Amino acid sequence: MRKIFLTGFAGVVLLAVLFRVTPFLLPLTVNDIRQKQFHSVKFYDRHGNLLQEVLSQNASRAVRVELERVSPYFLQAVIAAEDRHFYRHRGIDYGAVLRAIWQNLRSGRVVSGASTITLQLARLLNPKPRTLLNKIREAYTAFRLEAGLSKAKILEAYLNRLPMGGNLHGVESAARAYFGVAAADLNLAQATFLAAIPNSPTRLNPYHNRTAIKKRQAFILQRMAKLGMISSRRASDALKADLRLRPQNSSFLAPHFTFSLLQRLPEGVQTVQTTLDAELQKMVQEQIQLVLARLKDFHVTNAAAILVDNRSGEVLAYVGSADFFNPEIDGQVDGVRALRQPGSTLKPFLYLLAMEQGFNPTSLISDIATAYRMPTGIYSPQNYSENFHGPVRLREALANSLNVPAVRTLAKIGTANFLRRLREYGFDSLTREADYYGVGLALGDGEVTLYQLTRAYLCLARQGRFLPLREYIRLNGKAVVSVFAEKTLSTPQLNFLITNILSDPQARTVEFGFQSVLNLPFPCAVKTGTSFRFCDNWTVGYTRDYTLGVWVGNFDHIPMMKVSGVTGAGPLFRNIMLLLYDRKEEPGEFPRPEGLVRVQICPLSGKRPGPACPSVLEEWIPERDLARFRQEVCQMHRRAGQVTKTVLPNRFRKWAQQMGLAVESPPKSPQERFAIVNPRNGAVYHRLPDLDPRYQTIRFQLDCSHPEQEVAWYLNGQLIRRTRNEHTFLWQATPGQYRLKAKSLSSDALQDEVGFSVKE
Repeated sequence: MRKIFLTGFAGVVLLAVLFRVTPFLLPLTVNDIRQKQFHSVKFYDRHGNLLQEVLSQNASRAVRVELERVSPYFLQAVIAAEDRHFYRHRGIDYGAVLRAIWQNLRSGRVVSGASTITLQLARLLNPKPRTLLNKIREAYTAFRLEAGLSKAKILEAYLNRLPMGGNLHGVESAARAYFGVAAADLNLAQATFLAAIPNSPTRLNPYHNRTAIKKRQAFILQRMAKLGMISSRRASDALKADLRLRPQNSSFLAPHFTFSLLQRLPEGVQTVQTTLDAELQKMVQEQIQLVLARLKDFHVTNAAAILVDNRSGEVLAYVGSADFFNPEIDGQVDGVRALRQPGSTLKPFLYLLAMEQGFNPTSLISDIATAYRMPTGIYSPQNYSENFHGPVRLREALANSLNVPAVRTLAKIGTANFLRRLREYGFDSLTREADYYGVGLALGDGEVTLYQLTRAYLCLARQGRFLPLREYIRLNGKAVVSVFAEKTLSTPQLNFLITNILSDPQARTVEFGFQSVLNLPFPCAVKTGTSFRFCDNWTVGYTRDYTLGVWVGNFDHIPMMKVSGVTGAGPLFRNIMLLLYDRKEEPGEFPRPEGLVRVQICPLSGKRPGPACPSVLEEWIPERDLARFRQEVCQMHRRAGQVTKTVLPNRFRKWAQQMGLAVESPPKSPQERFAIVNPRNGAVYHRLPDLDPRYQTIRFQLDCSHPEQEVAWYLNGQLIRRTRNEHTFLWQATPGQYRLKAKSLSSDALQDEVGFSVKE
């Protein structure tokens, strides 16, 4: 045991000696820790007005300064606050370590630390989580720094890397940003004020937490007086000094935009003429503040907006949050590029794809209760008003943002097809497979960005011609020619129909009323969206000149208080659009391409009006659908003497009964209908190997003349279900050969049978 103890003790001593001696063999020099040379990158708006000066590369505002050009007050303040024995220790202050251990043990929690300036520099050089192993690594790096650098060079490297809030690093950039002076010209009050920030750069924000930063400044001044650096009277005077900070927006007019752009600029760029318009940028920021002030009581803390020129795709305004400098609302998060659930804002692209597959604005879609089997359970979509509207035309379904018709449409055209189309529009964030999103994709179950949404709506505004957004015009004074060629994603005719629906104030009255905030005094196509639990709401739309995307919500995903796209983002969208045309001629009607015809329809059925139809509407349809339209006459209105009766198809019977409507059954056909329509006889199904078998189902469906009768279903001779009124249900697919039989319990003559198989 004595030998083991002595051997272990000798090993520990050896490790300690090596830990302390080897740094002298591996010293860190100035070249080892040299910072990249930072230069000033100036961003201008399209008219040459300075938006912001970013003093760095890699999206951090920093500029290197020599120690001799730093105010002695700041040097004294940092040493007094962070490491009063800086010039006496060799990387670790062992007295401070012992004191911290004693204080922490006595209080039972961590109340004191012992990090020296050298240790902090080691951490800044290679930031890692605060674990015991990483602390040992930092100590070893501190020894190497002390072995290879003078105290002056260590202090200089430290001062140039200090986190000073936001994207500011180093005393020079902080002095310029907050006070508009060089680091050499900081007075005692300014120096101690700035020296307080590194203790907690996020919490001690000069613009939003002045009380806390003044408390830290008082502590620093007291330490300086105690160490004899200044007198107590000077400390008191410095604390009382009236410090005037530079306005936030003086050099931060478009921070999210410039920081995003900075990361994508080529090397060596020092001046950037962007596509932004400074006046429009200020106007959008002001409107965000005004609208959020009115929504404060509804727990709404943030908003974002992006404005684009339709002709060129140039970004004219880009506001990422309500206040870049406010950490309480996560102000530095870029709401234009943050992934959020889009609610109903994807519906125009769904119906556009549906029209490519044969739908048009007159197409009838059922808005009645329905259910879908999803991986998470049975999904029953509801409309925002929690009401169903029975038979609705595509124009009504989209204009009123009805959820049930959208889900039914997606189920018909296929989630995979819709997902493929969305990716063509640039929704690259939708990376999962179609089965992951399911039919909920129509209602915004995926996550997209405001940037992606606005770019996609720009394609609608350009009648199906997709163009990437453009963010700068000149680099270092030289014009930048766009290398992106526009691509056509869909026809002008179908895009016009979507635009015509989204700009139709009459069509949206069912859900939004006649006095909707979306009704503007000039043609404007607009769509709202609200995510699940009211975490986000959106309004995106366009005129002939501009496309505007607006998001309102909370970055922390805490729900708002019943704030929808109409009450939240809608007013912001409206205000910005009205101000855009305050001093400009209002836009005209959207241009109508050839290939469309105006027809008269029955408002209920969407078909060519019959003699009994009580009213008539006019509608645009593609010429391709004209022949079919002329062949189909409305069958929902019938004359019985002097009375007009409404006759709805059987699938609406349950809805009509719930609504208390007098609805006749359709006339009996000459031949009794009783047939299994799904599955088809001889159908072969293949199970997917990567999907849970519980969610792989086959729909059994019967078409019969008298749905009120009770029907028994047999599978391979075994009774599996009885149905009445709605003869359709889902059966979990299991491999095998099957005979499915449906038999009426009121008539032995009414029965049908089909065969199908399921394979692995």
